[in-house]
Amino acid sequence: MPVIAMTKEMGSLGTFIGKELAQELGFEFIRQDIIREAAREYHALEEKIVETVEEKPGFFEVFTETARRHHIFVAAEVYEFALRERVIIMGRWSTLLLKEVNHAIRIRVCAPVDTRVRRVMERLGIEEAEAYKRIRHYDEGVTSRVRQFFDAEWADPLLYDLTINTGNVSLATGVAQVKKLIEAPEFQPTDNSLKRLHDLALAAKVRATLKSHRRTARLDVDVVAGEGKVILRGVVPETVDREEVERIARTVPGVHSLKSELIVIEEHRRL
Repeated sequence: MPVIAMTKEMGSLGTFIGKELAQELGFEFIRQDIIREAAREYHALEEKIVETVEEKPGFFEVFTETARRHHIFVAAEVYEFALRERVIIMGRWSTLLLKEVNHAIRIRVCAPVDTRVRRVMERLGIEEAEAYKRIRHYDEGVTSRVRQFFDAEWADPLLYDLTINTGNVSLATGVAQVKKLIEAPEFQPTDNSLKRLHDLALAAKVRATLKSHRRTARLDVDVVAGEGKVILRGVVPETVDREEVERIARTVPGVHSLKSELIVIEEHRRL
């Protein structure tokens, strides 16, 4: 079955569509699980990861690596959950991370601002000004993070296979539209698309594992994976750094062989 990746505007009914789909199809609905597992697996704080996903970057963030590590942790979990069958992943950059997976259906749910404001007012029991403030804050945060990590515009229709405007389309009709795509031949898993997902997941797992270790967290290592074979590329300061990166990468489940193309600065300078 295809993987369903969704993103939604606040007040757009996207979560309701996702949950209704999951119930009708017997799929898992995954959202908070990604943050929770990323925090547990890589020893980070859940609330800080949520900030990286949803909050507009602060001024001092440009001087730290924390948000970049959190992005890598979340990506690893998105791919990990996508490996399961029959899943709907809501948000967490899943529509962007899974763009290279042909059996992933990427959906955006949106609505006019006035419609969203009215829904948020009713759901939360707040005044119009407060509802508008929360929507604007959320939109700015998600838009900024998508630009920061993907150099893309969150609202770009070309990023998605289907955009559902719930200002005009009912929840039931939105669900029906997604169900039709699930049956479409273009989105059925193939050997190549499944292989691509496994390769992306393994590379992301290695990258996140390296970022979770104190000794290697500060290093930027490019990781490429193919059928259990992992290639490491990049520049590290010292020989001991290269050795530690290689050692940690070999411990990641699914890594069958390792090729290191890491360049050590101190060795390069002696040439």
